[in-house]
Amino acid sequence: MAKSVFYVCPICGNVIRTTGEAVISCCGVTLPPVEPEPPDPEHRIRVEITEDEYYVTLAHPMRRDHFISFLAAVSDRGVQFVKLYPEENAQARFRIDRVQRLCAYCNRHGLFEVSPANA
Repeated sequence: MAKSVFYVCPICGNVIRTTGEAVISCCGVTLPPVEPEPPDPEHRIRVEITEDEYYVTLAHPMRRDHFISFLAAVSDRGVQFVKLYPEENAQARFRIDRVQRLCAYCNRHGLFEVSPANA
């Protein structure tokens, strides 16, 4: 599970996750895997620990044309995934249990990823 790969359709916004490399298509388009990058200041992923959870937030626009589409916590046991929508806050809570990376996908700028220890 720690090798999870995300694919996002540029036409409908569908999000597909695989546990390895695959050939994925949606809306008649072959999708490339989304390559994660370290967050820039506009996409800084903030992490607070509250009891047994990570509280993840981003101070990011959540307009219809520019928003965080999803947040995910990836561990060796699976992926915790929260789909987000325009005009709501870019935030989620994830169980801490063995999380190795936290991901945020901006519909304009792509996938950003941090280790919880470095957030």
